Amino acid sequence: MKKLLLIFISIFTFSTMSANATWNVNGDVKFIENANYISDLSENIALYQDEGFKISPNPSKNKLNIKLPASSENMTLEVFDVLGKRIHKSTITKLEASVDVSNWKTGVYLVKISNEKESQTKRFIKQ
Repeated sequence: MKKLLLIFISIFTFSTMSANATWNVNGDVKFIENANYISDLSENIALYQDEGFKISPNPSKNKLNIKLPASSENMTLEVFDVLGKRIHKSTITKLEASVDVSNWKTGVYLVKISNEKESQTKRFIKQ
């Protein structure tokens, strides 16, 4: 479903850009700027990206706070380093959870939330 939505947004963006283009005699393309369209598209993409869990603060030195959407229940939380090594695994049974990251090395981590039906991954930066 997510892939279909991204494909649709890409096709829609390209077709709108083509519809707003003018061609001159030399074959150059000039795009007519449409601030309202760009603003609407940005808001739609932001809404799509906001689905799922949230990480805060990001970056962080001490805590990784996870906030799940209201429809989530019994999710598995896994955190991987950039080499793919799992450094944390737990089960989240509430809509909000925290993980102490004060002993983790500084760097980028991948936070994966999953259950039997779906899986989502976001980037977390440890300062």
